[in-house]
Amino acid sequence: MRGRLFLINLLLLAGIAGAAMELKKLLDQTRKREQMVRSQSPKLPAAKPVAAAPAVEKTTPANYLEIATRLLLSRDRNPGVEPPPPPAPPQLPAFPVAYGVLLLGDPPTVMLSEAKGKPQKGYRPGDRVGEFKIVAVTGDSVTFEWQGKNITKALGELADPDASKLLAAAPAPEQSVAAQPAPAAAPTVTSLGGGSSSDKQGPGQASTPSIKQCQPGDTTPDGTIVDGYRKINTATPFGFQCRWEKVQ
Repeated sequence: MRGRLFLINLLLLAGIAGAAMELKKLLDQTRKREQMVRSQSPKLPAAKPVAAAPAVEKTTPANYLEIATRLLLSRDRNPGVEPPPPPAPPQLPAFPVAYGVLLLGDPPTVMLSEAKGKPQKGYRPGDRVGEFKIVAVTGDSVTFEWQGKNITKALGELADPDASKLLAAAPAPEQSVAAQPAPAAAPTVTSLGGGSSSDKQGPGQASTPSIKQCQPGDTTPDGTIVDGYRKINTATPFGFQCRWEKVQ
């Protein structure tokens, strides 16, 4: 029994000794390898030259214009779209045709038709004729309102040209009777003051601050000045329109 234990112990000692020698051998090899590595410097590859980095461009809004035009939520999207042209201003229509002024009361009444060939009718300030509104009427002019603008036209501009030609072809009445021994026949005058014939001469009732009506049967020559008013006869399609205008 003792012999067997001794043999086992002897084998164990031999194994330990062998392991110790192997361990020492591995340590020696490790030290040699470490010394070899430390004694030799590694060979590094040569460094390649590095090019300089490009300069950074400054940020400008113009570089992002394309992005802005494609962004649906951007306010300045599609900046190149041009607005439609404004509508053309309305054209001034043709004025009515005038046939005379009736100085019956205040304000006077002007005889107009919307266009040549249409029936004529009396209009006063505030009435509308076609696209125009009558603002004021005097003995020789009419003021219209169109598109918020006031336009004053003389009766001669509004008169029917055909009627004016016929009137111009008629013989002119006598303008003065001073050189004749006997009183000449009075001119055919359409007195718009109304009433029957009488012997009254000179200005009648005032129709405007600067114009007075002719009295019925007034035969005063054209151009006569009475009480600061000058008598004026104006040719109209109805004959001669008579009025007295204040001398300025």
